[in-house]
Amino acid sequence: MSTTDLPEAAGRRLAAAGWSAALSVSDFAACLQMGMRPAGIVQGFCVMGWQRGLYTYGGYGYRQLDYYPCPHGWGVHDPNEQVNGANWEAAALADVWAAGYNAAHSRMLEEAAARGAHGVIGVIDATKSLIDEHVREFHLVGTAVVLEGAGPAGPPWSTYLAGAKLVKLFEAGLVPVSVAGAYCQVHVLASCATEILEHGRWDATGVVRRGGEVVQLSDAATQARRLVRERLRATLGDCSLHGADLQVAGRGSTHTAVLRGTKVRRVHDVDPLPAPVPTVRLS
Repeated sequence: MSTTDLPEAAGRRLAAAGWSAALSVSDFAACLQMGMRPAGIVQGFCVMGWQRGLYTYGGYGYRQLDYYPCPHGWGVHDPNEQVNGANWEAAALADVWAAGYNAAHSRMLEEAAARGAHGVIGVIDATKSLIDEHVREFHLVGTAVVLEGAGPAGPPWSTYLAGAKLVKLFEAGLVPVSVAGAYCQVHVLASCATEILEHGRWDATGVVRRGGEVVQLSDAATQARRLVRERLRATLGDCSLHGADLQVAGRGSTHTAVLRGTKVRRVHDVDPLPAPVPTVRLS
């Protein structure tokens, strides 16, 4: 079938320049309703690696968070066990993670700027480990949009939000600035008490009971959450974080936390909601 056999509207659409969008039907409709025209899918990649065993406890890249002394007294414990313990932040790894995330984000915005876009919405973070934990691919993908009737585009903004959530953000007097992310890793150098509880062994001295909280591991998860919040907060400046997503995971002696969200800035105040009016009476 030739284009001359198609309806006029269909032929016009086929002859126009194509574009793509990584949006659901409802998010796409909300995008058009806000005066945003999709300009195409944009992506940013970066692969980061770090040398295995490069960072040693007490050396470069590690910062001690807390100390867990042996509760038995010297000479009572198993000589094959670690006596005293400590929790360490792998600060250098957090810096490597931030460098990879920021590089992928910058490359995604470069693609958006090349399309003349004002911003990128519905960003998806598809970061994952390659081969093993020491090689990680940072991959950000989103839909570049052009604001209809706006002037020339400056540096593009970005947001994880799309659809109704993005509409509500604008209605609340806020505008997106950029996506943001932070990473933290806490390593547990287990004390003898922690190892006894972890391995389910009986402590003949009676100092460590058969069961109970493994305080050092609980602290590691708490420290990871606290540190990742501090790292991201340090990047906000005069912005606030919207739609925060905090993920904490523990595997063996390593506890990690990843925090993502959208930096937003207030541009105008919002009128207060009217007082509620009762519509149903029970008496």
